[in-house]
Amino acid sequence: MKSRRHFINLSGFSALGLVGKSYAAEADKGPFIHGFNFKFKKGVPDEEVASLMRELAAVKGKIPVLKEFFIGKNIAKRTHGFQYGEIAVFDKKEDLMIYEKHPEHHKLVKKILPRLQIGNGMDFFPIGETKTKLGVKNYSGHFVHAFNFKFKDEVSEEEMAGLMNELAGLKDKISVLKELVVGKNEAHWHRGFQYGQISVFERKEDLMAYDQHPEHVKLVRKIVPKIVGGHAMDFIPIEA
Repeated sequence: MKSRRHFINLSGFSALGLVGKSYAAEADKGPFIHGFNFKFKKGVPDEEVASLMRELAAVKGKIPVLKEFFIGKNIAKRTHGFQYGEIAVFDKKEDLMIYEKHPEHHKLVKKILPRLQIGNGMDFFPIGETKTKLGVKNYSGHFVHAFNFKFKDEVSEEEMAGLMNELAGLKDKISVLKELVVGKNEAHWHRGFQYGQISVFERKEDLMAYDQHPEHVKLVRKIVPKIVGGHAMDFIPIEA
């Protein structure tokens, strides 16, 4: 039992990005995107969860490496039990480790982890040619849509990359997209999700316009037969 508890603790810290990964300096250019989905244990009151998430949102002004920080309650049609999502934007990959080790973040992890049932991480550099203003422009009050892709075993790395590059290219074709970043998942605790997408819209209704746009529909028809699962996270960022 002792070894099992130790394993569970390590698994939890891995889920929050605290162990098991090296962030050695790389030549890749930022921004670097970190996403995390939270599924809390049954019995944890909604009010307590909301309070913890407000505390987490408030670290933005306390940790300088955080260039953008979105925390929100998931209102996607199929939440898969994930109640809240986090998206952090850094200038470079190494800043994620600075964020994770910062006392303000570490203090919150100690409060959140015992209440957390499971988490899902998504860390990536944006692919494609489209430039992003995430971390530069203020998107307060906007609507955030995130999606994690889990492809079927028979789909090759080359085919995945091709489809995801097509997805990233939608930014220049669909006007309601204020931001669209897509990337290959580098998170230690990825649960088999190979790619992630983050979109930002001016308002919630624009997500439907994006979903119904002919360019998006055409690409969805190509992607859906290739994936075995996906997690959506839709929210308006909460104010700390």
